[in-house]
Amino acid sequence: MASCMMIPIIVLILVSMAANALADDRRQLQLMQDPAAGDVLSYHGGAVLSGDIPVSIVWYGKFAPSQKDIVVDFVQSLTSTSSSSQRAATPSAAQWWSTLATVYLSNATTGGGGKPAAATRVVLSGQVSDEEYSLGKTLTLVQVFQLAAGAAPKRGAVVLVLTDPDVVVEGFCSVRCGVHGSDAGAGYAYAWVGNAERQCPGQCAWPFAAPPYGPQGSPLGAPNGDVGTDGMVVTLASTLAGAVTNPFGDAYYQGDKDAALEACTACAGVYGSGSYPGYAGKVLVDEANGGSYNAIGGGGKRFLLPAIYNPATTGYCSTTVVAMVAALVVMSLAGVSMAARRVPALLKSHVGDGISYHGGAVLGGDIPVTLVWYGKFKPAQKAIVVDFLLSLTATPPNATTPSAAQWWGAIAAGYLSSNATNVTTAARVVLANQTSDEEYSLGKSLTLVEVFQLAAGVVPDRGDLVVVLTDRDVAVEGFCSARCGVHGSDAGAGYAYAWAGDAERQCPGQCAWPFAKPPYGPKGEAALVPPNGDVGADGVVATLAGVLAGAVTNPFGDGYYLGDKDAALEACSACAGAYGSDSYPGYAGKVLVDETTGGSYNAVGAHGRKYLLPAVYDPATSRCTTLV
Repeated sequence: MASCMMIPIIVLILVSMAANALADDRRQLQLMQDPAAGDVLSYHGGAVLSGDIPVSIVWYGKFAPSQKDIVVDFVQSLTSTSSSSQRAATPSAAQWWSTLATVYLSNATTGGGGKPAAATRVVLSGQVSDEEYSLGKTLTLVQVFQLAAGAAPKRGAVVLVLTDPDVVVEGFCSVRCGVHGSDAGAGYAYAWVGNAERQCPGQCAWPFAAPPYGPQGSPLGAPNGDVGTDGMVVTLASTLAGAVTNPFGDAYYQGDKDAALEACTACAGVYGSGSYPGYAGKVLVDEANGGSYNAIGGGGKRFLLPAIYNPATTGYCSTTVVAMVAALVVMSLAGVSMAARRVPALLKSHVGDGISYHGGAVLGGDIPVTLVWYGKFKPAQKAIVVDFLLSLTATPPNATTPSAAQWWGAIAAGYLSSNATNVTTAARVVLANQTSDEEYSLGKSLTLVEVFQLAAGVVPDRGDLVVVLTDRDVAVEGFCSARCGVHGSDAGAGYAYAWAGDAERQCPGQCAWPFAKPPYGPKGEAALVPPNGDVGADGVVATLAGVLAGAVTNPFGDGYYLGDKDAALEACSACAGAYGSDSYPGYAGKVLVDETTGGSYNAVGAHGRKYLLPAVYDPATSRCTTLV
């Protein structure tokens, strides 16, 4: 029976720190249990692949010779690093492979049952082409396994199944970009990767194509001029790393073994130093063709290879560019002349490596907030949101902790009360007004311009913030597919606005997570119980907290942010998905559970109501802080 470890499309690397310790004798609060497999990537006793690893390639569909050359050069580069190859081309794909082998394959048990050989390398043992699409152009994962089995692999081997741009594979683009699995009885592993150039380049060939959602920075140049094939190498590197370090599902992984994070997926989206969600990091640029890369293959081709998680240095993702920079420093100190070598130029980084202040206004002092309820909301739903807003003030004496006021205090202290912003009075939200539009005056399908019109319709004053909330029957431009909420402003009139939608009917897995299971990515963790028993309204608060934080710290696009100002990461979006300590992709972190209702929360608000609020990025420490 074949087993599969799925590679999720989008994974954010999140670092969170506990902000408050809980008293041991507080009986009404209990920590959620950790994931069964622990909080770090670790070895679980199973076999890895090591020594000479025979790899065969199954080309399913029509590939140009140049495309095959790119992949073959990558595969043949995965060998030990010799001193001569280091001098010839650094950073190299061989260095990337050596890091993987050293960290994972030199101490674990091999597929043959013994200790691994001193050196581990990939040996290209064969290639077969199926240009006639013998199984058709729509494949299930079982058929992918059949293609691998058809290559008659030996024990300890890996079969790579590669599909061309016209082949649709089960879950491709929507759930996965590649997958690896195995036949444990026969003792071999396989990996599949699809060419995404025509179907979903923004998902499965990123960063060589702009993503369909999230930060929209300019895509990088493909190092070999082929978005589809260069994207395949990125995914192949990750799936191959998983296939050799966790071939049978019981070796190196983190979390639920059926939705595991592995050697590269634990660092997904990281290709160079200084990376953050939507930004691949500082990589190299070929001066001749503008292609971005971080490794050179044995045949001289250039690749962008994912970072490797090092379990010996928990939380550290190592990249080849960092290794190269260190090597250049060492050679310089040793007196080695670099004059004759054209050193590749480093790609210019975004604005710093953390959120910084860009000189513009923030909202501080008393912040008047007007609520626009667009659609039909129950009184109980309105009460959940109103109590949240009433909680955003200075922490009252003897307040129950952790509190929503503490969460707001972290934003106020980190962003709204610094000398740079010239805000001297304590920041607090003042609920100024509420208005309801239960008749859907603009219809049940809104553009973002119409959201702005709803905000402008309350005639806000300078320094005001208008919050527009849409009910579960209202479709807003980009809702679910590109965004769960948004904030903006009328700079001339001097006010800001924020919108969040109730996702309960349309996309709870995207915009009410973690109170609903996501449609893609790790699925091992059960959905959390919403603290107020309303998936939609509790999800609205989680989204609203994030956009509200952005609206007050970066209201006019020139306050606090990181990256491209038109696709900025802000106070909470820089820590997306983190709600408690030890969070990782697909796991919200250690939060609190109400013993009476089973609801998960990390903050207590006005009238004792409980909420799950996102982590706040602290620009002073460059860390994501959580309340628990």
